[in-house]
Amino acid sequence: MRIIVTTFLFLLFTSSVAFAHGECCLSRSLVEATTSDITTASNFGLSLQYEYTNMKTIRDGTSKISHNTVLDNVAAKWPTTSMEGKSFAIPTRMIMQKYTVLGTYSATERLQFLATVPYVINDMYMRHLMRSAMGMDMRMDMKMDTVEGLGDMTIMGLYKLYMDNPDSPTKKLTLGLGLKPPTGKNDEETASGSLVHAMMQPGTGSWDPLFLVNYLHTFSPVVFQANLLYHMTTEGDEGYEFGDKVSLDLIARYPLANYVSPGIELNGFYSDQDTDHDGRYSRPEESLLDNPDNTGITSLSVSPSLRVEIPKTGGSVDLKFQKPIYQHVRGTQQVADWSAMASVAWAF
Repeated sequence: MRIIVTTFLFLLFTSSVAFAHGECCLSRSLVEATTSDITTASNFGLSLQYEYTNMKTIRDGTSKISHNTVLDNVAAKWPTTSMEGKSFAIPTRMIMQKYTVLGTYSATERLQFLATVPYVINDMYMRHLMRSAMGMDMRMDMKMDTVEGLGDMTIMGLYKLYMDNPDSPTKKLTLGLGLKPPTGKNDEETASGSLVHAMMQPGTGSWDPLFLVNYLHTFSPVVFQANLLYHMTTEGDEGYEFGDKVSLDLIARYPLANYVSPGIELNGFYSDQDTDHDGRYSRPEESLLDNPDNTGITSLSVSPSLRVEIPKTGGSVDLKFQKPIYQHVRGTQQVADWSAMASVAWAF
């Protein structure tokens, strides 16, 4: 049996982004799986995914703003001289990478279980503005230590509520209910002993329910899917609560040749504002990132994709490039410029 891995969005991401736990995060991998034919494996399905997200642009609302302008605006609010110096940091570039192993098990014809295990690697480049007590300003670029580790895994049950043909459905409605346990660390610290930015932590520290609705309709030869995913967040054990997330993905794939199928996706994403209940991650006077006022985003992306099936193996390779075409942020935030994804999948 062939596995057809189409692509998705989420959250995001989606990360799978505040992209790490904003536009992407777990949704990128989860929706990737639930909108693909990895779920059609008769017994077991297995997939390995890789995601790379590049972030440089800073937005204020929908407008782009340069890194130095952000710092100029901060400096304009500081007193010319003071008893103590001032400092403020902004991100100039983030690189988010994630490797995810996904597995499915078909318990019955209609009931299936899905699990994902991610490993994240986060790199951040910063620009610091410092003002001495005498009123002299200095700017310095530096790189944070790489933060990496096991992320939050997910488990989900998928139930095919409706199929027009159990053997080869052209219309199918699937409901999903899942849980994201806090398997990733969320208390990584810098060399100075303060907590790493919440969005850069491998995990969230929270137990979060997940709700999914997926609809497939074949307009021969085009296969269309619509996927709605709601991620209800809760407070983590360190007191930080990421905003609830909703993603809506519209996906079309056209079989161009026997083993090659290009596709196109329209990916919508909404993330609510975060809350730092205990204030452990918040340093709004010192960092653009460590300020919950600068969280929450609405975005729309377009994602061309290509699937290549490996003949006579039951495997396939998927490639996708995601480009945001609209982003509206709360406050001032660094956003994703583009993301690239690749996956290899097998059916057993």
